[in-house]
Amino acid sequence: MSTIEPIPSTAEPEPAPPARSTPKLRRPFGVTLLALGVITISALNLARFALALRYWDYLDTLTTVSPWYLALSGLGWGLAGLPLTWGLLRRKAWAPDLMQAMALSYATYFWLDQVFLQDHPLPGAEGGARLLLPGNWTFEAGLTILLLAFIVWTLKRRSTNIFFGEVNEHQPEDKTPA
Repeated sequence: MSTIEPIPSTAEPEPAPPARSTPKLRRPFGVTLLALGVITISALNLARFALALRYWDYLDTLTTVSPWYLALSGLGWGLAGLPLTWGLLRRKAWAPDLMQAMALSYATYFWLDQVFLQDHPLPGAEGGARLLLPGNWTFEAGLTILLLAFIVWTLKRRSTNIFFGEVNEHQPEDKTPA
């Protein structure tokens, strides 16, 4: 009996279909604005740190606030903004929550600093009369509220949630007995 040998195939194997890559999402403009705002505030606070170190002796004699406070608060807020900026620009899932917490913390810090530590001399008054708040406190309060509202609005938008991968990720409750 004759054995039948298979004929080797001369055709090349079919290439595998190309893998579907996920489309790269464009960063929403609001997220870009938030990142630029965080970079700006971080840079200003790092400049505050550097200037407090540079003019330490002068600040020690001039203000009632210690140069330690100026330097450490500048360093702290300057460094705190760096991971937040990185998270916003690199689509990290934790960035929106950190942005909300940092925005509220920075607004609270700003107003506590304004009320308790800053010196607001009363214009035209004699004898060192001081105000509790700066003369333009209504503008500053309105701007604070407007910026916090913009941050919340930007982070709650659907495009922002899609960008950070938080849409339809609600997990059903596990009802299996333990």
